[in-house]
Amino acid sequence: MINFEHVEDHSRIYAFLMNYMRFAHHYIFYDEVDILGIENIPEKGIPCLTISNHQNGLMDPLAKLNMFQDRRQPVFIARGDIFKRDFVAKLLKFTKILPTYRTRDGDRSDIRKNHDTFYLAGNILNKGGTVIMYPEAQHQNGRYLGSFKKGFPRICFSAVEQSDFKINLQVLPVCLHYSHYERIKSKLMIMIGKPFTFEEFYDLYQTDPNLAYTQLNEKARAALKEMVIDIEDQENYAEYDFLRTMIVKERVDVDQEFHVIFNEEKSIIKEIDQLKNEAPDQFSELMNKTRTYRDRISKLGFRDAMINKKITWVKNIFHDLLLLCLLPIYGLSLLLNGLPYYTPELLVKKMKDKQLISSVRFGLGFLIFPIWYLIMFLLVGILSGSFLLGVWILVFASTSIGLLYYYKVWCLKVFHSYRYLLMSKNSELSELKHLKKQILKYFER
Repeated sequence: MINFEHVEDHSRIYAFLMNYMRFAHHYIFYDEVDILGIENIPEKGIPCLTISNHQNGLMDPLAKLNMFQDRRQPVFIARGDIFKRDFVAKLLKFTKILPTYRTRDGDRSDIRKNHDTFYLAGNILNKGGTVIMYPEAQHQNGRYLGSFKKGFPRICFSAVEQSDFKINLQVLPVCLHYSHYERIKSKLMIMIGKPFTFEEFYDLYQTDPNLAYTQLNEKARAALKEMVIDIEDQENYAEYDFLRTMIVKERVDVDQEFHVIFNEEKSIIKEIDQLKNEAPDQFSELMNKTRTYRDRISKLGFRDAMINKKITWVKNIFHDLLLLCLLPIYGLSLLLNGLPYYTPELLVKKMKDKQLISSVRFGLGFLIFPIWYLIMFLLVGILSGSFLLGVWILVFASTSIGLLYYYKVWCLKVFHSYRYLLMSKNSELSELKHLKKQILKYFER
């Protein structure tokens, strides 16, 4: 069993790697990262337990690292089943991750180890450290908030007990929101809420700890629920989520800052909930129409954004010429970046848990690209006799990675635009346009 004492100690090697990872996460993998509420983060040295929704595997903790501008090295709490092998456990300790076990992760001896983790986390907090955990204890496959488990309040009260109820522990709620979970060059919003304390439960904890755990969970979940998109209607989740992305395009310009789009998406979910509560028959009609519309779009192979959009032959031909001009640059970028860029896709295609796809793409890219670039630099330098040429090749390769994604997206858009124009007289497409107009009427302001 690995000893996790001193996991919170500052590491220069870890700091160096985190700076590289932050840069790759913030400026290469994502197209836009909005961080709101930085002023709400307690100063370094104040005990801080950060909680958030958990929807995107490894990308969630990386997002958290990005929000700390003071470059502190927080300690994370993660599920215990990934610590089974000593080599992996040592690596996770290096990255400042502590294990917590769920009943399904192991036997009772594993569950008993949680006491050590909770005590150690409480000790770190008493030293003025920062601990990050996900109270849901698993990532959710969708935009909703799961139930909170007891691990979160147990760490809180472990810290409180160790301080003889004197610690000024701040619980910091954070909302993570992604435009797309799986895609590179998508958008991420990190919304940092106001920290809160829980002294009102201290007396209750000394007489009924379990009830204190429950009430602290309720308080924390209510704070986080106000911040996130929480689609509670699981029966109609697919329809809610489809309408969220469909209606926001009608109301907000795609070039708006991502947090503006997020706020409008929250409003749309509230409007649907209100319709469900106040006009159940209309809500049922909306769900049926949305389901039919979504199925027909899928059958025709279109995206919602194309329906009723003004698409012309002239505009498509212009895009063709632009793509033709960019083709040599794309081809060279593909030659220089193709191997490390597409290698993760071999694993992604076989993955069942879609919430881990971004993690695999980022993690493998994080490892493969530096090695590939080093090899390429040495080969170019040795074969050409000019390492300066190798430097220029690396500059071009690293700055043109995004083109591999965007060029493919543009090609697909142009291809489907031609299909759309050729089907403009199709009766099924006409019915689809009419159905979309009917759905939009439910959201007229």
